[in-house]
Amino acid sequence: MSAGQQSRYAVALLLLALGLFTFDAPALAQRFDASGGRLAIVDATNAYRAQKGLPPLRQNADANRVAQAYANYLARTNKTGHRADGRSPSQRLREGGVRYCKFRGENWHRSWTRPNRASLDAAVGKAMAFWKRSPGHERALSSASTDIGVAAAGWKHGGRWIYTEVQLFIDTTCRGGQVTPIAASAEQVPSLPDRNPQRLP
Repeated sequence: MSAGQQSRYAVALLLLALGLFTFDAPALAQRFDASGGRLAIVDATNAYRAQKGLPPLRQNADANRVAQAYANYLARTNKTGHRADGRSPSQRLREGGVRYCKFRGENWHRSWTRPNRASLDAAVGKAMAFWKRSPGHERALSSASTDIGVAAAGWKHGGRWIYTEVQLFIDTTCRGGQVTPIAASAEQVPSLPDRNPQRLP
């Protein structure tokens, strides 16, 4: 390769690098912090369980991590559903190294506003209101779980502010309190209702 060709090649690589950087930067800028919604969801869930005479759920750090990864994925890709990434909730838990006895359910919710961003309280309130009145989701809220994994994520797509919340319900009391990974063949997965995106009022 001649000196001139090398020079042109170097310039092309530099332009490509700059182009990639310019492409990635706006995408990263679309994400906004919704992590403050996690504690609000846990508090609202345990308050609801207390009203029904049920014990509170404790946050599970590993389940939180799995839930957050999935909430981020849904918000970033603008997808919906329990299997949007090609895996079931229990598969995500197992692959994330979460140790539990029984999987009790996953709740997810998606809402959006335009043109202004809503408060986290409004987004979380919308999610909790839906989960309480939906029989399948309420069954998870009231389940015989001991632990919960919770996440909230936010992303802006075009003119829409997207809010995604995820709950994972697990029981960790089997075998005298000794938690072991659940075997895929023995797993009993509850019904997981889906929902359509809904705009916040």
